Amino acid sequence: MDILETGEKLEISCSGRYTQADLIGMIDVIAAARARNPELRKCFMDARNADFQLEGIGEFFVGEYAAKRLLGMQISLLTRPGQISKLLENAAYNRGLKFLVAASSQEADAWLS
Repeated sequence: MDILETGEKLEISCSGRYTQADLIGMIDVIAAARARNPELRKCFMDARNADFQLEGIGEFFVGEYAAKRLLGMQISLLTRPGQISKLLENAAYNRGLKFLVAASSQEADAWLS
């Protein structure tokens, strides 16, 4: 995982295999960066080279956890089509976190703008 912080935006590039526990850890890393820099309001996660090992309930749990830890941020997760379903996005969004799962970098960037 590579992380770049630029002003109010955090950019994360992910590759390799990720389990539910790994994603929870990533959320904690984002929360810690925000604690150090309260101006961080946006996060772009490029996970096109990642392989997520989640099932439906895992996506729900990750979305719920993200909403608890990252409320007030705007997160876009760029993935390969079919890698993550809208369940993660909906779980986070329904709990107040602005979260988008996108299949194109243009869509993810535009949504964060």
